[in-house]
Amino acid sequence: MKRILFALVIGLLFVALLPAQEKADPVAEMMKNLQKVETLEAVPARARAGFDSINARDLMTLMAFLSHDVLEGREVASPGYDIAAEYARSLFALWGLKPGGDMPRPAAGFFGADPGRPTARPERGYLQEFAMKEALETTAAVSLESGRVARAFTPDVDFVFSSLLPLELSAPVVFAGYGISEKAAGYDDLAGIDVKDKAVMILTGAPGRDDPASPFQKNKELKEKYFAVMPARRGNGVDFAKASALFKRGALAVLIAKDSIADGDIHAEVLARQEFRDDKPILPDNRKKLLIPGSQGMPWEGRAIVRVSREMADAVLAGCGETIDSLQARIAARYRPRSRALAATRLRLSNQVNYRLVKSANVVGWIEGSDPQLKNEALVIGAHLDHLGRRGDYIFNGAEDNASGACSVLAMARALARNPEKPKRSVVFCLWTGEEEGLLGSRWYVQHPLFPMKDTLAYINLDMVARPWDEKGLQRMTRMLRISADELLKKITPANFLPLSLSEGSPDLRGALQAANRHVGFDILYRETPRSMDRMSGGSDHAPFAWAGRPWAFFITGMSDVYHTPGDSMDKFDGATMEKVSRLVYLTAFMLADQ
Repeated sequence: MKRILFALVIGLLFVALLPAQEKADPVAEMMKNLQKVETLEAVPARARAGFDSINARDLMTLMAFLSHDVLEGREVASPGYDIAAEYARSLFALWGLKPGGDMPRPAAGFFGADPGRPTARPERGYLQEFAMKEALETTAAVSLESGRVARAFTPDVDFVFSSLLPLELSAPVVFAGYGISEKAAGYDDLAGIDVKDKAVMILTGAPGRDDPASPFQKNKELKEKYFAVMPARRGNGVDFAKASALFKRGALAVLIAKDSIADGDIHAEVLARQEFRDDKPILPDNRKKLLIPGSQGMPWEGRAIVRVSREMADAVLAGCGETIDSLQARIAARYRPRSRALAATRLRLSNQVNYRLVKSANVVGWIEGSDPQLKNEALVIGAHLDHLGRRGDYIFNGAEDNASGACSVLAMARALARNPEKPKRSVVFCLWTGEEEGLLGSRWYVQHPLFPMKDTLAYINLDMVARPWDEKGLQRMTRMLRISADELLKKITPANFLPLSLSEGSPDLRGALQAANRHVGFDILYRETPRSMDRMSGGSDHAPFAWAGRPWAFFITGMSDVYHTPGDSMDKFDGATMEKVSRLVYLTAFMLADQ
C-alpha cells in the first residue's frame, strides 16, 4: 500500500506540473526548461553572511524539536501545535524580526473597554490568530422523485458526497452525456441543453475509451486529456473541470457516474477505505474537519458534486426508459450526444452539519527593507507548521511534512536578520496553520495580509524539502510522463535534481531563481503553470496567493513512502537537502527583493 501511495503522489505531482498543452516533444520541452550549473559562482558579498549561516546542523536541530513526540504531531488547534507556534514566535523575537501578527485586543471590563485603565501604544504580536468551525458530524441525504415514485439512496453505498457546508437543494435532472464540449472532436454534450438551476448527471472520461474510431482516440491531445493512465487528485482531473464548467453555466449539482466499471464502481473506492491490512497500523480517522467562518472557499468547496453508482445512475434514468449502458451505446454508435432533460425526475440533496468553534494561529515575522520607498513592498516566504497529529498510540511526527519546510523558513529568517545588509524591499516570513485541513492559514493571511496583496511582490512556498531524489524515483516519474528516463539521467544527477513549479508570466521571479541557482547548483527543471492555477488543485499554501493573482514558486523535493504515516521521522534525513534548498530560496528572496 505504501508503494502504491508513493507512486500516486509522485505521479500526481508531475502531472500537475505539466503545461496546459504539451504539443512539443516532452523530452525536448523538458530539456529546454532545465538549468544546469557547471561552475558555481561566488555568492554576492551583500548576501554572503546570511547565506553562510544556513547549515544542515542547525536545520536538523530545529527539526529535532518540531518533530518530537512531545508536540504530538502538531495538529491544528491542539496543544502540540500551539507549542510549535510559540517556539517559532520566540525565535522570531530572539532574532529581532518585526512582529507581523495581530494587534492586541483592548483590555475590557464586564461592560466593555475599561476607560480607567492606562493604555500603552498598541504593538503587533507575532501570532495571527483566527477562529475556525470544526465539523463534528455531517449527514448527507439524497432522494429521487420520478412521477409518483420516490426513492432514497444510501451514502457510501449508492453515492459519495463530502462537504463541510450545510446544504438543501431540490432540482430537476438533466442527463448531459459525458459533459464534454470539444470543437476538436466535433462533439458537444451541452449544445441545446439548459443546465441552469438543474442537477446535471454526467459520465467520467469520454466516449470511445476502447474504440480506435472514437474522435477522442484520433486526437492525441484529447486522448491524453480524457484517457489519462494516472488518476487525478482532487481538483486536478478532467471530471472536476467538466463539473466546474457546468457550475459556471448555472448548474446546482453535478452527479458523476463511472463510464465503465471495469476498474470498479464507486464501491471499490469505498471498500478500499475500509480495508485493514497486516502491513500497516489500524488507525482511527480522527482528523479535524475545519473551515473558516464566512470565508470564500476553495474551488471544490460549496459545490454539490456527487459521485453516484451505476445502479443509482440507472435509477435516475428510469423515468425516460433508458440506462447508462443504452445511452452509452447510442452515443458510441455515431459519436453524437444523447443529452436530455428528465422532466419528470427531481433530485433532493441535503447535508446537515454540526459545528463547534476552535482557534489557531499563523506565526508572522518580517524584516524591513532598506529603501525608504520600496520597503512598503514585500516578498512573502512561507511553509505550513501543522501536521496530522496523533491517532491512538501513533504519533504523526511530520518531519518531512512539513517540519522541513518550517525549519527552512526559520533558518532563512535568522539568516536575513543576521545579514548586515538588507534588501530594498521587506521580506515576510510566515508559518501557516491548518494546511492539512484546507490551506486555512495561508487563506486567512491572503484575506488579512500584513502588506496589501497589490504590494506583495511574490510568494515562495516550501512544503517537504528534506529528501533528495534518487534514480528509482526518477525512473518512476519518467514512466508516468511517458518519456525516456535515460534521456533525463544523461542530463542530471538524481540527488541534485529539483523540479520547481512556478507561475508563468513572472520573469522577475524566474530570473531571480536562475540567478540564485548559479551560486547553489541544483539541476532545476522549471515548470511554469498559469498564475491563477486554473488547472491545479492547489495542494499547498501557494494556492491562495495564486488565486489572489500574485506570482508564486513552489519548492518540493523527492517524496517517500513515509508520507502521511507515523514513519515520517527525522532519522530519515541528514539536513543536506534542506540546507541547499534553504540557501537557494534565501538568495532568490534577497535578489528578488533587492531589484
